Amino acid sequence: MRTSDETKEILRRFYDEVFNNRDLKYAEASISDNVVERNPLDPRMGNDKSAAIATIQAILDNTPDLQTEIVDMVATSDKVAIRARFFGTDSGKGWGVPMGAPATNESFSVEGIDVVTIDDDGRFTEHYGLFDVPTMMQQLGLMPAPG
Repeated sequence: MRTSDETKEILRRFYDEVFNNRDLKYAEASISDNVVERNPLDPRMGNDKSAAIATIQAILDNTPDLQTEIVDMVATSDKVAIRARFFGTDSGKGWGVPMGAPATNESFSVEGIDVVTIDDDGRFTEHYGLFDVPTMMQQLGLMPAPG
């Protein structure tokens, strides 16, 4: 049985390899073939491994300078919750980070929370994600600030 620290390290390395080093092959190897993606970017994508990979690919394509910083993590032997800061420039391939919006070439810095279940082989079998889209849209000039 894995320790909570070992579980945290699996996610820490995933964030570093995939988001900071832009290694999509690492994501493909880390995600189980039978994963359930609870929050695809577009519900029409489905919720399987291809949807999870497509979501990551879209994020990387639309934010070429994306970087992440882990703010907090809590884990058990098979589940980890992570709060992270995502920052970069919305300068993607014809449409921006908020799917369907044109790229703004503006920078953003927002937080997100991911909860991941990990199998005995260290691969992701389930993912829930929440991302502060309203704040990002305000920073990109796509939505007015409240008030």
